[in-house]
Amino acid sequence: MAELTDGSRDALNRWTQAQAAVIGAMLLDERCIGDVLQATTSEMFSDSTLRHIYEAARQLFLNRQPVDPVTVSNACGGAGSAYVKTIADCMAITPTAANVLEYAAVCRECLLMSRYRDAAYAILDAPTASACAAVWEKLGREVMGAKKVRCMSLSEAVNRYLDRMNDDSPPETLPLGIPQLDKLLNLGRGKFLILAADSSAGKTALALQFAYHLAAVGKKVGFFSLETDNDTLTDRLMAETQVAGINLPRSKAKALTRADYDNAFIVGQRAERQRLDLIDSIETCDEIRSFTIQKGYEVIVVDYLQLIDADGDKRWDIVTNISMQLHRLAQQLGVTVIGLSQITPPESGGKKARLTMDSLRESRQLKHDADVILLLENCEDFPGGRTLTVAKNKDGRRNQGMKLVFDAEHMTFSYAKRKEPTQVPGQGAAMCDLDEDDGEGGDNPFDK
Repeated sequence: MAELTDGSRDALNRWTQAQAAVIGAMLLDERCIGDVLQATTSEMFSDSTLRHIYEAARQLFLNRQPVDPVTVSNACGGAGSAYVKTIADCMAITPTAANVLEYAAVCRECLLMSRYRDAAYAILDAPTASACAAVWEKLGREVMGAKKVRCMSLSEAVNRYLDRMNDDSPPETLPLGIPQLDKLLNLGRGKFLILAADSSAGKTALALQFAYHLAAVGKKVGFFSLETDNDTLTDRLMAETQVAGINLPRSKAKALTRADYDNAFIVGQRAERQRLDLIDSIETCDEIRSFTIQKGYEVIVVDYLQLIDADGDKRWDIVTNISMQLHRLAQQLGVTVIGLSQITPPESGGKKARLTMDSLRESRQLKHDADVILLLENCEDFPGGRTLTVAKNKDGRRNQGMKLVFDAEHMTFSYAKRKEPTQVPGQGAAMCDLDEDDGEGGDNPFDK
C-alpha cells in the first residue's frame, strides 16, 4: 500500500477518535447502547483493541447484563488486562453520550473512505479490465448497503417476537393519507408497493398525494420521476387540497390570486420541516439505489417502472430485471418502494374488463415481487370517479374496489361516501351520507 498522506493520517486519527467516543458513550450511558448497535457494526472499528471492547459491550447488552466499565473490563480479560486503561481513556475523551449517533456517523463515513481507498489501490494493481470491474462491483455492493446473511434460531426468533409484542410503542406503519385504504394495508417499512393504472387515470397525482402525506407525518421521501419534469410535478403538487389548493389551470396560466401567493408562501415555510424531494434525470435502478442511500430516504416513489433503463434483450427481460432490483432495494435497505406501473387493459368480448394483477404490463415478475398491488381505473358508473382495488396485500386484506372522487382541478383524490335516500318527515325522500368503515367490520357498499 502507498505511504499515507497527511490527509490520510488526519482521517485515520479522526476515525480512531470517533471509535473511542462511541465506546465512551456506551459506558457513560447504557441507555444509548440499543441505538448504537442499530447504527454500528464491528467493521466500523478498525482498531483491534477498540473492536474487542465494542464486541464485549455488545454481547453483555444482548445477554441483558449490565454494561459498565467494570463488567466490560472483566469481559475483556479482567482488571489487570491492558483493556482497562483503554476503557478509561475512552470515557475521558467523551464529553457526553448525547452525541453518540454523530460519533457513529463519523465511523461509518471513515469506513466508507477506507473502502474507497482500498478499492482505488486494488484497481491500480489489477492486471485486467475484468479484474478492475470486479473490484468496482464489490465496492458498489458495499457502498449501496448490501447486508450479510442473518441467521436466527427459532428460539431467538420467538424471544424477539415476545419482546416486540411486549413493547408498548405502537406498530410502525406508513399512512398514505386515505384512512379507509390505510386500514386495509397496514403498510410497513421495506415493502414494495405497485400502483398500476392506464394512462390519464391519475396515478401520478395519487402517488404525489401519498408522497406528500408521508412527508407530512415525518418520513423522508424521494419522488423519482422518469416521465414528468419537476416543474410540472410542483404545479400538480401545489394544486392538491392538502398542500396549497391552487387551482391547476391558474398555475398553468400564471394567473395566481393574492390568496394563492399567500398559500404558496405558507407551503414554502412548512416545506422546510417536511422532507420531500422531487428528482428527475435518473435513469437506472443503480442510480435510484445510490441516490436513496445518499439522501437517506425512508420511502421512494418511482414514476414509472417501465421507463427505467435495465439490462435485457427483450422488454419482458428488462421489466423483470427492474422488478427484481427494486424488490431487493426495498428488502436490503428497509426502504418502502412505491412503483407506478402502466397496465395493458384486459378485454372481454370486445369490451373493456376490470383490471387484475395480470394487467401489469410486460412482466409477471411485478406480480410476483410486489407486497401490495393497487389498481386504479376510471369508474364507468360514477362520473369523474375512480375505483381503487387492493388486488394483492401480503400483510392484510384485499378489497374489490373502493370508490374515490378525483378533483381534476386540484389533483386530489378523496374517499367517496355513498348516498342513500332516507325519509325526512314532511319532505319525502332525501339523500344522506353513509360513511361505513372499509377497514374493519362491514365493507363500504361501494367496495364490492
